[in-house]
Amino acid sequence: MRRRELRAQNDLPSVRGKEAEGYVLILFCRSKGEKRRKKEKKGEQRYKRVIKMNGEKGIVGGLPKPKASPKMLYDLVFEADKPQVLRHGIEFKVFDYLSEPILAEEVARRLDTKPDVTSRLLDLLVIIGVIEKRHGYYLNTSMAEEFLVHGKPTYEGDEVLESIEMYTMMVAQIPQLLKTGITKMDMSQLPEEFWASSGDVGAGHQRAVWPNKFLPMIIEMPEFPSFKRMLDLGGGAGFYTMVLVSHSPTLRGTVLDLPLVVEKITKKTISEYGLQDRIDVLGVDFTKDDIGKDYDLVWTTECLNIVTDKVEEVVKKVYESMNPDGIFVSQHAVINKERTWPPNAAWMIQLMALTGQDWFVYETDISDAMLKAGFKSVESRYVEDYWGIDRVDIARK
Repeated sequence: MRRRELRAQNDLPSVRGKEAEGYVLILFCRSKGEKRRKKEKKGEQRYKRVIKMNGEKGIVGGLPKPKASPKMLYDLVFEADKPQVLRHGIEFKVFDYLSEPILAEEVARRLDTKPDVTSRLLDLLVIIGVIEKRHGYYLNTSMAEEFLVHGKPTYEGDEVLESIEMYTMMVAQIPQLLKTGITKMDMSQLPEEFWASSGDVGAGHQRAVWPNKFLPMIIEMPEFPSFKRMLDLGGGAGFYTMVLVSHSPTLRGTVLDLPLVVEKITKKTISEYGLQDRIDVLGVDFTKDDIGKDYDLVWTTECLNIVTDKVEEVVKKVYESMNPDGIFVSQHAVINKERTWPPNAAWMIQLMALTGQDWFVYETDISDAMLKAGFKSVESRYVEDYWGIDRVDIARK
């Protein structure tokens, strides 16, 4: 490469294109003091700047030119604290006062909080999309009005708070777990109290989310009017069974769960709606005990993923409990073989695994078990649930 020192701008040769490549311009700028003392060379201050000439365009050498944008990183930064903002809104019962348009000052007066901080919190809730602001007045969105106002039958605030606390704790454990490893939890050793601890929160959760389950599509099935008996496997509070029974005058249901769960939760929920004559309970461990027989419909959700080593055994038991032409419907969060999709399910499953609760099924685990058990056909589809994407497997006997 040709190299030439050019000591002043007017020394730059008139070259273009390839001829300009390789020239280096070195400028010497003298201070005012040196100009006054031209003969005093020791006082000279040199400022050196190198410019690489590339054709007709001057490019400062060494500058990086990223090929990607860091936008995603900052999107994550801004997303990080949104659950905590929602938590503060729920804990201070902000949404209870936003059923009608209201000013921040009035909300602060009712909450006994500082008006300026209250208005900031309300604005943050607007930004994350759970409330609205119009001409200075705040108002619940239809979602917040439905699920975040105390006293509503579909109130989900406590469930949301528990989820935020649980996932925050799980993420906080990652640094320690990287050094110590994961202690796997033996699901068979968990006491019944663990499953019965959700109480009214679990019942309210089922009541709030049932339209987001596959139940409306079961009701639309051509076979549904002919069903006489159904089983809700791992049914918890039993609300899903109540929904299905309420849409068919001839359908009777059985809600199966652990003995303590049906005693503390299921029976109470069924009694509240006066359906004791059409819905009974079965308090057993479905992995060990008999689950009954003569069912035309078996429904299960959020259940088989906690007995992953016994899925085939349980599905076979379901098959044997059903009448000819019966239908078994399973709706569960599943993940692909890479354990990265669907996003929400994969995120939840990975965090649960960090705490030793490695509860998940792969996409085809349940449908494969259905075919192996003897069901003549299985139809599978992905559906939007209240928290993400679920897989529904429909097996016909």
